[in-house]
Amino acid sequence: MKAFLSPRWLGWHALLLVSLVSLGRIGWWQWETARDEGDWQNYGYAVQWWLFAAFAVFLWVKLVLDELDPSRVADREKAAEPQLPLPDLRPRAAAPVEDDEDEELAAYNRHLARLAEQARE
Repeated sequence: MKAFLSPRWLGWHALLLVSLVSLGRIGWWQWETARDEGDWQNYGYAVQWWLFAAFAVFLWVKLVLDELDPSRVADREKAAEPQLPLPDLRPRAAAPVEDDEDEELAAYNRHLARLAEQARE
């Protein structure tokens, strides 16, 4: 519990309170504007600001839970790592060159086979 009284956490608590007061006040102002003008768009904006405030509370709760149980962060990071198969890097045998193909293609294939042999050496 002491961790939540550290300067870093006191900053987070202060940021949450300032955010909630600001967002709640903006939402209330939008609500009053909608009531005065009868404009549905302002009602929507009022709800939007209050949803932003709810999201700030959600993030704060998430930070608190992560601080109480650090394994949550490790589990999340482990789950986020891609589990890709390792590539097969073993050298492969060159395809046999058939001389009954087109002469230009056969020459090109022989050239590629020589390059593959040189790369293996």
